[in-house]
Amino acid sequence: MLDTSLEVVVDGEVGYIEGNAHTFPGRMHIYLPGRGYDVTRSLCEIDSMSDASRWWIKGFLAGCEPDISAYLGIDLIEDDSAEATAEEYERWQAFNARCRDTGCWPQLNKRPRTPLIITPEEKADLRVEGELRPWAMVGERVWVPAGATWVEAAPQPQLVSGFMPGTVCAERREDDVLHLDSGWTICVDCGEVAPPD
Repeated sequence: MLDTSLEVVVDGEVGYIEGNAHTFPGRMHIYLPGRGYDVTRSLCEIDSMSDASRWWIKGFLAGCEPDISAYLGIDLIEDDSAEATAEEYERWQAFNARCRDTGCWPQLNKRPRTPLIITPEEKADLRVEGELRPWAMVGERVWVPAGATWVEAAPQPQLVSGFMPGTVCAERREDDVLHLDSGWTICVDCGEVAPPD
């Protein structure tokens, strides 16, 4: 049943919030009667809304917030050696506040715990200029390998919308991801990696 109190305007058309789109956190299905079908939108893509919609969206976005373990890419309950710092808690709270304001959640990655495993054949498919310097984005910080483990890069590079500056990925705002036999993924252009699930 369509709740007409949840009225929004999207791309200049009146529509009604139907609920969670179940695509990415913060995305909503909005029914547009003029088109006769749903569109999927985030808060930042809504032109205007009724008061009922405003309150519905506030609750919906609060329910989409990741917990601190998801934000930091580690399980703080299962991993006795892991503990969030005060600075990490502050970053997480600021991250959630920004996401509630825009309705957009960047992808959250797991923190790498083991060395990157890449075969010579897979390495030959990379287009990274110079020496391969793998890196991972976790908890809004760049992590780099240090021997058999991973550490926060020091100093932290100033990323461009989540991309390494000076790379083709930053220009096109998209990674070109290769799935490795080891379960890792790597961008063939900039070396950004994500560990296996």
